[in-house]
Amino acid sequence: MAKDLHSACTVLVRSNADVIGDLDNILAAKDVEALFLYSDSFRDANMYYLTEFLAPDPFVFLKRTDEDPIIVVSQMEYARAQKQSIVKDVRSYFDYDYMTAVKSVKEPQLGAIQFIANIIKQELGRETKICVPPSFPVILADVLRAEGLTIEPTLGVVEKARETKDKHEVETIKQIQQINEEVTTQAIELIANSEVGTNKTLRSNGEPLTVGKVKSFFGHKLLENGCLPEEDIIVACGPKSSDPLYVGETEDVLKADQPIILDIYPRSIQKRYWTDMTRTVVRGKASRKVKKMFDAVVEAKDASLDAIHAGAVGSDVYDVCCDALEKSGYETTRRGNKVTRGMTHSLGHGVGLQIHESPRIGEFSTFALKEHSVVTVEPGIYDPDVGGVRLEDIIEVTKSGYSNLTRMETQLEI
Repeated sequence: MAKDLHSACTVLVRSNADVIGDLDNILAAKDVEALFLYSDSFRDANMYYLTEFLAPDPFVFLKRTDEDPIIVVSQMEYARAQKQSIVKDVRSYFDYDYMTAVKSVKEPQLGAIQFIANIIKQELGRETKICVPPSFPVILADVLRAEGLTIEPTLGVVEKARETKDKHEVETIKQIQQINEEVTTQAIELIANSEVGTNKTLRSNGEPLTVGKVKSFFGHKLLENGCLPEEDIIVACGPKSSDPLYVGETEDVLKADQPIILDIYPRSIQKRYWTDMTRTVVRGKASRKVKKMFDAVVEAKDASLDAIHAGAVGSDVYDVCCDALEKSGYETTRRGNKVTRGMTHSLGHGVGLQIHESPRIGEFSTFALKEHSVVTVEPGIYDPDVGGVRLEDIIEVTKSGYSNLTRMETQLEI
């Protein structure tokens, strides 16, 4: 198993120049003169994307159109930011006389907000039209507007740049996906090697094989390999798996001859990128109905993948999937159909610094897919009587087709 994600990924460093050109074009199209973010980079994927500096507390990112960006951090974070950030112009709060600003007001929090506003005025002046994300702090926006600055909350500025991945980002996702596949393969082996007990319940080491134990296995192995397992990874068995978002209760016992959905999406602890993959297996013999569902999903996935290339419209790819499923006798939710048996969700989504990001692939995805976008393709069929079957690969869109970052084969019966 690849246990060296940290050392492997440290060489995959983006330069700030990789994103500056995209940002300048996007800002010009939005008719704004500067981009301003004030947030931490643990929770804000945009801030981490722009800086690659991981900080738990808010700091300033500021970029005027056609100029290099700056970041302003606390004195405590200053040395680390200089070493880690891909933004080369790193400044400290002390460069802006932080202590004087905070001491000048009775309320420290309000003083800190006024201090941030003073930085923006000093760097941009009062006449600049400033773009901020919708998540921007309202109180800070109010203070800036009171100072005479024009603040425009704008959707999708950094997200648009993040829609396509450079070679370093793709390689990072590929490495995380390799770990995902190795751990998932081991988990499937755990299920395959289990014994069948009373009422077809699976047992491992003399105890019931529960969803909780399988999730604990994933958690331990993923952490061992530098990845953060999510609490809500999906391990769902039997009729309960007919709910696409049923994550599985800890005490649920896996059973033989029933579909088991494994939807696993780890995140690199160091590099912050995600990956996503789903496999459906049956310990023992699948019913004729489940086999038919599985074959239809395989066919729909293959047809969807064949329809993908740079320039392909997302809704057209979704239609290809629905056509394949409906031809096999299953309903879909396109055109507003209320479906209780069949495919009840869209086809895919972007993956990167967020597990669900642009672009989406579904009925209302009227945009063209871009070269070097990384997306999932995950058709599924669900029947409350027997359960669900879903298969999910993660791919990179290429000029003439796609590159599948998922190498793990699909096998129903184990």
